Amino acid sequence: MEKDDKGFSFSGLGTKWEIVVDDEILKEDTKKTVLQYVKNFEGRFSRFLPNSETNAFRDSNAGDYVISEEFALLLAKADRLRSLTEGVYDPAVGGLLERAGYDAKYTMMPAQNTEEFVLPKWSVKNETLTINGPTAFDLGGMGKGYCIDRIAELLKSFGHKYFLVDGGGDMFATKKSNGSSWKVAIEYPGKPGIAAGLINLENQGLAVSDSFRRRWGKWHHLVNPKLKKAIEFVIGAVAVTPSAWDADCMTSALFFSESDRYSVISEFYKGSYLVFRNDGQAMVSPNWKGELF
Repeated sequence: MEKDDKGFSFSGLGTKWEIVVDDEILKEDTKKTVLQYVKNFEGRFSRFLPNSETNAFRDSNAGDYVISEEFALLLAKADRLRSLTEGVYDPAVGGLLERAGYDAKYTMMPAQNTEEFVLPKWSVKNETLTINGPTAFDLGGMGKGYCIDRIAELLKSFGHKYFLVDGGGDMFATKKSNGSSWKVAIEYPGKPGIAAGLINLENQGLAVSDSFRRRWGKWHHLVNPKLKKAIEFVIGAVAVTPSAWDADCMTSALFFSESDRYSVISEFYKGSYLVFRNDGQAMVSPNWKGELF
């Protein structure tokens, strides 16, 4: 962990984190609290850890199960995202990702029975999860945004009013102490170090997703469980919303939906978007306030 009085960086959830404050000195107990929260969150909800709650149902029989309040909250949000994408986004896709090679050992070698995967059926009501059989959940595409917002709440509880929380490119930022915005560069999908534009953040969440960071063969981490293949018509999506959680969900919705649904998605999450298509076209929402190069 790298430290200084105004911020620190660390690793968690498979990515690098950066927290920067623009007011009071960042105290050691604040840093320890943030680190412990991320560690606990990963331990509870990572698909790659055998004792996590998301993995608790991979060998379960059909039935009703009592789950934690936080897992129920995450699944309820995922259920709304599932409905918004007409079932193309589904956190029960974990089994397909593992068969395709994106497993805990990162074998990146698809199994011969990958095409035989059948998407489990599930529902959640209050703190009761109902499944029709073994289910491997994957909270990618919305879990990290939730974690970012919780860290923002922790920083506020320690008295910080002006800060930026960056979890591998997804972030939440308040305004700066002088009243100005945080200026963030948007990387062009698949071209590290090349900026596609700039966006100013002020009490907003930002999420950036692309299909290049975890790609092997004909697969990457964003897959259509109905067609049992990777999404290809979108190569990158950027969303700005009032929270990091909604921004994370919105980029997933953009990836998993046809372009005629983008206005509905933008209205649902009260956000703006930038979508990069595989034909070289960039689609920008009318309310996008960023600068494009």
